[in-house]
Amino acid sequence: MRLALICLIPALLAGCASDRNSKCSTLAGPGWTPLSQPPANAAQLLALENLPADRDLVWLGKGQDRLMMCDYARGLTSPGCGGSTAFEFAQKDGRWTSRGQINDFCQSGPD
Repeated sequence: MRLALICLIPALLAGCASDRNSKCSTLAGPGWTPLSQPPANAAQLLALENLPADRDLVWLGKGQDRLMMCDYARGLTSPGCGGSTAFEFAQKDGRWTSRGQINDFCQSGPD
């Protein structure tokens, strides 16, 4: 039984990560692609919005000069309700700026 649980945990975690990427891609909209790892300047971008670094954030890119950070918040504390937030960052004239926050509002029921 213990061995079965040990084998099941990685599969469940992979499913959660996939769901998080899918939901964040939906929140971001067309043209955004999930990144395999945070950008090198992730901490610097998060500091623009006074956000802490978090390894569970989903990062998406759109071209070379647009990034988005998504904090996927669905879980036991908010079933059926979004609460996810994202921040878009854009590079202009070699300088990164925040373009503001995007919210995923509550839905009428679970997905």
